[in-house]
Amino acid sequence: MILRSNAIFDTQTKTTFAGYIQIQDEEIIAVGPLNECPSDAEVIDCGDQMIIPSFIDCHVHFFLSALMHAGKLTALQGSSEAAFAQQVPDLPTIHGWKIGIGWFGSDFGQNVYPTKESLDKYCADVPVLLIAGDAHSIWLNTKGMQQLGMTVQNIPQGMSGEALISQGELTGCFLEAVAIHYLAHVLTVFQKETPEIYLAYMQQLNQMGVTTIGDVALTGESWDDLIYPENYQAIEDEATVRAVFYPAMREELSNLQKIAATYQSAKVQMGGVKQFFDGVTSTHTAFLKDVYETPYYQGDVGGPLIPVEQMRQFILMANQQGWPMRIHTIGDEAIHQALLYFKESQREFPLESGKFNTLEHLEVMDPIDLAEVGQEQLVISVQPSHLLVGYETLDEEVGTKRAAKMFPFQSFLNHGATLAFGTDSPVVVGVTPLESIYYAVARREKSGVPVERLMPAEVLSIAESLYAQTKGAAQALSRQDIGEIRVGMKADLCLLSRNLLTCSEEEILTTNVNATMMNGQFVYQR
Repeated sequence: MILRSNAIFDTQTKTTFAGYIQIQDEEIIAVGPLNECPSDAEVIDCGDQMIIPSFIDCHVHFFLSALMHAGKLTALQGSSEAAFAQQVPDLPTIHGWKIGIGWFGSDFGQNVYPTKESLDKYCADVPVLLIAGDAHSIWLNTKGMQQLGMTVQNIPQGMSGEALISQGELTGCFLEAVAIHYLAHVLTVFQKETPEIYLAYMQQLNQMGVTTIGDVALTGESWDDLIYPENYQAIEDEATVRAVFYPAMREELSNLQKIAATYQSAKVQMGGVKQFFDGVTSTHTAFLKDVYETPYYQGDVGGPLIPVEQMRQFILMANQQGWPMRIHTIGDEAIHQALLYFKESQREFPLESGKFNTLEHLEVMDPIDLAEVGQEQLVISVQPSHLLVGYETLDEEVGTKRAAKMFPFQSFLNHGATLAFGTDSPVVVGVTPLESIYYAVARREKSGVPVERLMPAEVLSIAESLYAQTKGAAQALSRQDIGEIRVGMKADLCLLSRNLLTCSEEEILTTNVNATMMNGQFVYQR
């Protein structure tokens, strides 16, 4: 099969050319200019449609995202505790629970957390679980806590986070690993339904132009990190999305070693391991160099979720095993420490060629640390849509000075970093790669607000953003067989309705994915 187009994206030059792509046995076997196109094969003339490597979402929580797509979890919106609680009666009851997602504590005020009482007012007889929009906290009603057998005395110990307590009673709000511990218990019942749910969500991703995802652990400490490679393996023959997964890094390596040895196919593979250095600014669990703008206590800089020296050892241990390490870092102190430890690990235990560690998020960035982001075996993994998540409260959380320097995408590139895009779904819901590119280029909402853009000096070009969503994202997953259009690569391609490199930022949002190809076969056609 041969595809001809007037606009084929070249990731090396970040430009387009008029040419052809020849495909055979799942791979690209020839690429060249139009005047060299062979005439002895089936040719599909794509005209002015843009052909790009299919999109890669290098940072997702696939299990939760698939459940949301299937309607098992319901996205909620609101700006107050009461507004969310009032929506609970309308949630479907599935497997005995009402489950929603979308609240942010920072929207309720600084150091203000929701309580069971507000949920009980509207729903006392059915267990309710509301997941925070950043997936770092949960909110339960009294019935839900009873269903889980929760008491002040039996909250799990030895993991980060906490169960909030007032006057000797659980309030119903739980943070970080403690929250994910209980979330995993509630969601276990959906495991039997995952083959159908996973395949349906993969088809949805194909419509977005996605054929590869990086499925990363939702916690670094809970007994269940919501990474289920067996679910991918069960549907591997039918799967239309490649899954590269990253379970939580643990001190005990034997189970991880077994997983790494078991899952190494082209469609399902363990790409490395994941850990969490800190949490999020909305709950002051992000680890900062200086105190928060509205400190919850004297000297409030948040803190690491696991001891700093333990994180250092995890990085060294993982890289010694040959596993890339992905680390959640939101606060500037967490970012600073992780950059130093990755540099140390590259000296002591360099990864083999083509493998990369990644830092995830890097939201509150101290400009002094930009000099360290261009490390040879490091990818900076960011989520452009996070720019618009709660940006109105950033000044209250971290202060105007630090907020003005957040999400410094262009600065990362200026300092030699490799940039990769993901969505962090379902922290954001239904965001497409084209929308991620728009957010990186426009630095504002799809409505055009704010007009002055967020941190306007950090806008990216469309070409830079497209690279981050393809080749850069492939590097974040340490995949050398996807993300580019060149001989020997997997024939994972996407046809767009227009050439992105010649359109305005507004036109990005009206560009269609006309077709998606995986292994040389169309998995979606509009």
